[in-house]
Amino acid sequence: MLKKVISYIQIAFCWIIISPLNLLIARERGLTVVIGKLSGEIADNTKYLFIHGIRKNKNIRFLTQSKSVLNAHSDIKKHIVLFTSLKGVITLLKASQIVVDYSHWSYRNPLYFFLSLKAKKVHLWHGLTFKPVELGLIANGTPYLKSRLFRHVVNYDLMVSTSDFWTKHLYKKYFLAKDVENYGYPRNDVLFRTPDHLDLIGVDVNKFKLLKMAKEKGHKIAIYSPTFRDDGSDAFSSGHLNIEKLNTFLSKHNIILVLKMHPLNARTYEDLSNIVNYDKDFDVYPVMSLSDMMITDYSSIYIDYLIIDRPIVFFNYDYEKYLEQNRKLQTKFLDTIPGVVTTEQEGLEKAILDHLISDNDTHKSDRTKLKEISYEFFDGDSAHRIFCKFEKWQK
Repeated sequence: MLKKVISYIQIAFCWIIISPLNLLIARERGLTVVIGKLSGEIADNTKYLFIHGIRKNKNIRFLTQSKSVLNAHSDIKKHIVLFTSLKGVITLLKASQIVVDYSHWSYRNPLYFFLSLKAKKVHLWHGLTFKPVELGLIANGTPYLKSRLFRHVVNYDLMVSTSDFWTKHLYKKYFLAKDVENYGYPRNDVLFRTPDHLDLIGVDVNKFKLLKMAKEKGHKIAIYSPTFRDDGSDAFSSGHLNIEKLNTFLSKHNIILVLKMHPLNARTYEDLSNIVNYDKDFDVYPVMSLSDMMITDYSSIYIDYLIIDRPIVFFNYDYEKYLEQNRKLQTKFLDTIPGVVTTEQEGLEKAILDHLISDNDTHKSDRTKLKEISYEFFDGDSAHRIFCKFEKWQK
């Protein structure tokens, strides 16, 4: 009860005391303010929009609460602003548009929202998925009204989609937005180019170099990137994969497996001879172009991987349990899955051999079909299109 009272007092304070500050400072024409994850790291779609803005000399700032982020990037430090400073508050008040790719920005730190009331709100989101999200998890009536009051639901000026298919099945279904445009995800732009020093921000550079060398020496590379389970478990901790046995198999066939676990996963694993543990909080997208295959489950990362048109294997060892204990998948997931599905280690190893050693790519046409309905553009210019929209707003 006390927590609820405090939350209502906080809302009243923000509307009465904080929101009038927006009347005191004029917006700065063309100023784009990017708000990243709660950790303050430069990551995901907002990262790639931010670095595009730097490359093109745009008036852009990255807002963070992390001093370590501010101090870690000396070459672009002038574009990074610490929110806990007066400069950070003023920067937010002056923004013409703010850009986010997670929805918690508006309620985990209410000042972000109430100091940017005049700015246009742009949501890049962070994954094409068949799982219900956002409005799909909120009941109508009182729960919805509370979500609006406490800013769990924000009416965005622009939602960035990738195609008409995803606009219909994801963005217009689960988000509140005045406009949805098929501009594409900025993070996928890196899949169309050789990564430079800006692309490698937030990347495990040592592992990236190691994998690049392994590729040059003739190793095949597969990425295993599963989604999270609500109980924090994974295929290894639950006993569905034996990591030592898997490493022996990979070594025998000259294959490197990159473990990219979900950031919410409870466990981390040590490197083995043919298994590379890629830090779960680091950006894996520059690494994806080095890989020959992806292994995943219900994670939306495979939709992005379609762009480079390489085999995908789905290790769905706990499908029934996942449906019962985790967020319910839309039935369309099983209708569109573009790869071999397996539920145990022997089947996974066979799928790896079939694709990487025997070159038996049985689902190429399925990938092509889903890729064509998932993306309107295949050009690496997603960030450019978004900035073109910003420029139209200034006219």
